[in-house]
Amino acid sequence: MTPITLLEAPAYTKEKQQVLIDLVLALKKTYIQDFLRQRELPVSGTKPDLRDRLQEALDAGDVTYEGVVHFLDSVAPWGKQHVILYNGPWSDLQLWKDGERLRQHLENHGVGDLYNSHLPLVLPEELTLSSIMHSDGTLRITAVQKREYTERMPEHDERRQTENGTLITLRAYAHHLSRMLVAFEWNLNANTAMLQITQLSSNTHYEDVAEEFFGLIGHWLDITQFSPVDIRQAIRNLHELEEDGSPEARSHGIHYRTLRGRGISASSPSPRDSVLGETVIDDAMSSVRDKGVGHLGNFYWLPGKQPGPVINPLKSDVHMFIVGDKSRINFPTPNSEEVVRYVLHRVRELS
Repeated sequence: MTPITLLEAPAYTKEKQQVLIDLVLALKKTYIQDFLRQRELPVSGTKPDLRDRLQEALDAGDVTYEGVVHFLDSVAPWGKQHVILYNGPWSDLQLWKDGERLRQHLENHGVGDLYNSHLPLVLPEELTLSSIMHSDGTLRITAVQKREYTERMPEHDERRQTENGTLITLRAYAHHLSRMLVAFEWNLNANTAMLQITQLSSNTHYEDVAEEFFGLIGHWLDITQFSPVDIRQAIRNLHELEEDGSPEARSHGIHYRTLRGRGISASSPSPRDSVLGETVIDDAMSSVRDKGVGHLGNFYWLPGKQPGPVINPLKSDVHMFIVGDKSRINFPTPNSEEVVRYVLHRVRELS
């Protein structure tokens, strides 16, 4: 592993310091406890207790804000996210495998300072590269950006009457600051890649985020040489495995489209139930599946089943969506790195 050299850390304003603490406290409690445990700090108590403990450690210098950023950057790629899988280019990969040649290539394009370094960014206004890591046959490029959004809060609405008797309704919205992380990882040995984008508000267009990210690196890495994996076949294969009685995932909803653009979908009565189970629906879905393409799959990946040499690390069901027409996979809940990588590996294999 090449030693990591920190670039000069940016100044952290009071606002950014508070945002960092808020971002940490927004994580699952187990993640916060892991962070505190690594710093040899007590991990017991409620979330407010953990907030106070973290703030005290920051004030005393036992924990640095740069360290908090590093922690967030390590956790964010495995939280709620959208992922696009790619096949690598056919061209010679020696430039990308050779660390010294890659470092020089990056120097020539003005980003050499980021080679195996990490710029601890909090809330840059524009999408900004924060690291280009190269080790063990893997190239991983990360960028960060501030995101703002509003959330409807109807419980705080007010109704007022003006002096002339007109009734006015004031609708309440909460303003949120969030931190988007985008990471492109290229496995140079397998020549496969993936793009990970933090899940954001519902009006986010992830294809636009991907285009913006690739615009940042396009002058030194040609993304057009990579081809998105067509994951629509995975929807069909998961459906067939479940139908045959050897499921890797339980379907909660499946949508197919015919070659002429018509669609048919079915959903189960609850996340604990499969779409399969009623003959009339099963027959219709099978018929369209054999003549159409997978459009959307809402699945719960199952623990225990191990169809290949890679060990299934799942301890419980893992919820994920396969957005076939966008070649995108969505994990709507946080998971461990091991779990995310396993599910993505299986989706790639089933595609």
